Amino acid sequence: MRTFTKRWGSLFVGMAFLGISAAACNVAESAPAEGRTIVVKMIDDGAETRFEPAHIDVRKGDIVRFEQHGVMPHNVQFVANEAPRGAELGDAWNGPYLSSKGESYEVVIDDRFADGDYTYVCTPHIATGMVATMTVAGAGEGPGRAASDKPEVRDVQGLQELAYTMDGNVKVFELTAEKIRWETKEGHLVDAMAYNRMIPGPVIRAQEGERVRIVVNNEMDEPHTTHWHGLFVPNNMDGVPGISQDPIMPGESFVYEFDANPAGTRLYHSHFNAMTQEGSGLYGMFIIEERNPSRQMRADREELMILGDGPLGFIINGKEFPLIEPIQMKMGERVRVRIANLGAMYHPMHLHGGFFDVVAKDGFELAAPRRENTLSVAPGETYDIILHPQFAGTWIWHCHVLSHATGPRDADGNETAAGMIGVVVVDDGETPLADMSNHTHH
Repeated sequence: MRTFTKRWGSLFVGMAFLGISAAACNVAESAPAEGRTIVVKMIDDGAETRFEPAHIDVRKGDIVRFEQHGVMPHNVQFVANEAPRGAELGDAWNGPYLSSKGESYEVVIDDRFADGDYTYVCTPHIATGMVATMTVAGAGEGPGRAASDKPEVRDVQGLQELAYTMDGNVKVFELTAEKIRWETKEGHLVDAMAYNRMIPGPVIRAQEGERVRIVVNNEMDEPHTTHWHGLFVPNNMDGVPGISQDPIMPGESFVYEFDANPAGTRLYHSHFNAMTQEGSGLYGMFIIEERNPSRQMRADREELMILGDGPLGFIINGKEFPLIEPIQMKMGERVRVRIANLGAMYHPMHLHGGFFDVVAKDGFELAAPRRENTLSVAPGETYDIILHPQFAGTWIWHCHVLSHATGPRDADGNETAAGMIGVVVVDDGETPLADMSNHTHH
């Protein structure tokens, strides 16, 4: 228990931040004269671990008491992930492990505790959901840096090819996770998280069996890890905090290295606080090209499509209609479209004006193609399809959960198109094509 006193006490000097008392450790700190005592229970019920409640609102003068109500050892680690700009948070604060029911320690919310939003975790149980948040009264800018301090990214499309260097026979890529303001529709910026300042993140491309090294830099003010979705990697490269690696703390980096296998459409995304980080844009596509593709997998070229929902809205490739780039095709062309869903909802994607052939699921080639014009894509799934147009014209390709593709009514009472609407333009040299430059209704 002395570790607690020494660890937190040494941080007072550098941060002038926390006032703490520890009932379990006999470390006292005078509380303000007035204030509430807010109890947060540390609970484990079988496989479930949690803080209860999962969010608390506090004000100056309050005391937060963390109480052990489980049978497994738990602790509290405040992470410097969502603090207002200017708060000297350091990397983390660690409380001791509380092993016996009834043990507790307290955090005094005094003037040294800057206004803002904070996340804390139980160090050994992050992966099983033992994460909670606290808001100190007076926070005005919400989580993270003030909006004005985040880079504003406009007129940029995601899924750009990621350049690499060679170290011997190893392809070396670099990703940087950062908080930004991202343009989802013209003139509309939202708080987001991105790899290399684009959503989705850049495309990592390799041939099956190639050795790859990916350096992930965390420039956010919260921990992060990257998971390689659908790839066969060593356990210590899997990117799960508390299970296969320690979180990448703010300002730090982690090097992932493995052979690129198996071939197919693969993904990468955050696996720390994933509902927030992945939902806010920390995801991308990892394409492992077949060395000898079969005839049904061959195409003249390819297009990429990642579906998203959550804090950024209903988006395709990080954008809402009409900023989603159309797929331009010539009659007779054969295009392979790699589709993935990294949102939290099902999206049945319906193509007008014909059909497509589904040739792979989760990166694995199907024994026989499936002909469809509505493909329901579950969270985490990928599909490869072949577009070979049957009819010329301008066709929409949209989520058929209509609330995902319809925006608010305009001043005239008309429903507006927004969200998950893509466009496929098929040119035969004769058929008139729609002018998409000012398309706002459907």
